[in-house]
Amino acid sequence: MVFSEMLDGVVQWILVMIQAYGPYSVFVAVILEEILIPIPSPLVIMGAGFILIPAQLAFWDAMREIFFIIVIPASIASTIGSFFTYGIGYYGGRPLITKFQRFLGVNWVDIEKREKQFEKGRKVWISIAILRAIPFFPIAIVSLTSGVLRLSWKKYALATFIGSIPRTFILAFVGWRLGSAYITFASRLSELETLIAVVVIAAIAYALYRYRNRYMHHAKRILKTVEDRSKIQSRIVQNKRKK
Repeated sequence: MVFSEMLDGVVQWILVMIQAYGPYSVFVAVILEEILIPIPSPLVIMGAGFILIPAQLAFWDAMREIFFIIVIPASIASTIGSFFTYGIGYYGGRPLITKFQRFLGVNWVDIEKREKQFEKGRKVWISIAILRAIPFFPIAIVSLTSGVLRLSWKKYALATFIGSIPRTFILAFVGWRLGSAYITFASRLSELETLIAVVVIAAIAYALYRYRNRYMHHAKRILKTVEDRSKIQSRIVQNKRKK
């Protein structure tokens, strides 16, 4: 209850700051939203669309204002701020995986192999851009996973910036169009984002569990094969000695 009230207070302070300082505050607010993960990400950008873009503006004038006043500073800030979570994954991923590799069934060598595979193709960068572009997808998961896999920070930054543009544009546009009703819509979107985060985390845990079982089964088969071969070789040696 206390945490919820504190979070509401932070959100209100961010919205007041946006109203007072315009585009500069959008930049700061989005960085705070990236660092303080509990802050509902749709609420900040939609609030900026409602507060900074006059409701009476013509459609194309509003599009221009949204792009330059909200989208550009927000996308830059989102890219910079995402490196906080990226850094947690980058520096914290290896110790955690090394410590719990017995339970995960994955060791750091496996992660490094995956890293090299990802670096070779474009699919991972396209995936990052697409996931960052989805307004209700939990972007912290994208940043954390990219850090754990130690993806190239330059390519990650580019993919994050490209993906942030449509995301922030859509949210700001919806905030402008809905007016004061954006708060209800943003709350529903935040709930959906939380639900997706839970589902994704559960899916990752399940995938690791399945991979661990397959890995252990495969390891047992290899070990059994090696033992069988050693037994056969020892028998051959014994037969030769008898002769």
